Amino acid sequence: MTWSNVHRDEIRRSLSGQKYDVLIIGGGITGAGIALDAASRGMSVALVDMQDFAAGTSSRSTKLVHGGLRYLKQLEIKMVAEVGKERAIVYENGPHVTSPEWMLLPMHTGGTFGRFSTSIGLRVYDFLAGVKKGERRVMLSSQETLHKEPLLKKQGLKGGGYYVEYRTDDARLTIEVMKAAVEHGAFALNYAKVESLIYDGNGQVTGASISDQLLGEPFEVKATKVVNATGPWVDEIRASDSSKQGKTLKLTKGVHLVIDQAKFPLKQAVYFDTHDKRMVFAIPRDGKTYVGTTDTFYNTDPIHPQMTASDRSYIINAINDMFPSVKMCEKDVESSWAGVRPLILEEGKDPSEISRKDEIWESASAHKHRRW
Repeated sequence: MTWSNVHRDEIRRSLSGQKYDVLIIGGGITGAGIALDAASRGMSVALVDMQDFAAGTSSRSTKLVHGGLRYLKQLEIKMVAEVGKERAIVYENGPHVTSPEWMLLPMHTGGTFGRFSTSIGLRVYDFLAGVKKGERRVMLSSQETLHKEPLLKKQGLKGGGYYVEYRTDDARLTIEVMKAAVEHGAFALNYAKVESLIYDGNGQVTGASISDQLLGEPFEVKATKVVNATGPWVDEIRASDSSKQGKTLKLTKGVHLVIDQAKFPLKQAVYFDTHDKRMVFAIPRDGKTYVGTTDTFYNTDPIHPQMTASDRSYIINAINDMFPSVKMCEKDVESSWAGVRPLILEEGKDPSEISRKDEIWESASAHKHRRW
């Protein structure tokens, strides 16, 4: 059966017609990746998402398979190494949706990065991330840096680092991974919302009651194991399972602005620091330049995060500081997008200081012989 909306009814009948080894809740890149991993190991896999696939965080990123250079500043050495290796795997398996993108890292007097620290940092990054020889960092003089990007602020410019990130289409990448999972036998259905979990007499989770958001009809999916890969909604599912204990999530919002190249004719992707010591990307793509991202705590509905006036001002100010000749103003912003990051709460830390590490949390309902 072809994975297509044309066969949606058949997919739904298949989901409710048998017991699966694994039911995955969430159709973003995490859920898709888990589905592919499980299906390729011979497990029977069901996956549902209450929205469209990749509708949440997985379509609202900076459109990079980010190597995590800034995590070196936080001494997240293991994470940089892991991200670099995983990025290479993504590129190897999906070169049609992933491509190398040379990134310019300008260095200014009084900025976050000095020439020596940048040189060492990028060298360590190349080593940890397993960067291929032809894509290893190059250090540039101030003149060479301006040649790469003439719009950069000239005052105090000391030079630049030149290194490789990987550009992608985040939503398309998610769909490609999901397609590969389906090719290995997984069944995936969008607009299928988990309303509640199902338990046996011992309190072990055995599946989920699901509502078809298009037809309004309920159905059940039975499974030996249930994986909560819902991103910003992870704690909501945990709460319904009475397992929201110990560590919890903290959501932060990231916003990107889109400007026409006629106004912001950037010719080189740039990764630059802001006045508050954060890092922001400015990337030319298909006649536009997009710039982001912000990082602020977010406490409202994660389905439709919105750009605020302060978000827009923050990015515009960052643009005008690093690219003063552009003279960006509010009316120059053509569009924007906002996404929500599900991070593990670390009390007392600012949004950009919270680690981006992954963890697996296992609830008591995942084990047999549990008594309420």
